[in-house]
Amino acid sequence: MSFLKQTKRSNYIPVFLLLLLLISCNQNHKNEIAKLSGNSNNNAIEVYMEGRVFQIKQENVEPNSKSIFKKDSIFLEFWENGNPLKLNLNLTDTNILEKGHATYIIPDANSPEIMVDLNFYNANRDTKRMNKRIIFRKGIIEIEKISDTQLQMKFEGEAGGMLNFDNNFPISGKVNVNY
Repeated sequence: MSFLKQTKRSNYIPVFLLLLLLISCNQNHKNEIAKLSGNSNNNAIEVYMEGRVFQIKQENVEPNSKSIFKKDSIFLEFWENGNPLKLNLNLTDTNILEKGHATYIIPDANSPEIMVDLNFYNANRDTKRMNKRIIFRKGIIEIEKISDTQLQMKFEGEAGGMLNFDNNFPISGKVNVNY
């Protein structure tokens, strides 16, 4: 009789551990989504990487942020004074201005020629200066709207330091900025 009681009790432990693991994983996923989509009503730029959320509100985007539209390239750079994050988007696919939108799957979209380059600068990153520049290496960049005055896009994938190819990390974000 004691053998049956012992067997039943020992079955509770794996079930309890499995239940605890499922709850924990689900909560972590909800926390990441909440961090990114948190109070974003007035955020022009929101980036989640390396366990942190970086935000720039529309009214704080520097008026001297760069937006250069040439015949063969588009260069957009956004920052806020005092904010460690700077976002750079370089496009050689200038046909996007006619279409107004495009989806790029990286790295495939950049072969044989680079069509889109999304990178960031995190001044507070604890690493050598060159690796403070973070390169979007793999994933999806969806430009929902682009014009000479506005950029709306989402991105999700993997990124890493400029010279650090082996230690990529998850990155995601959204941009809705007027310039």
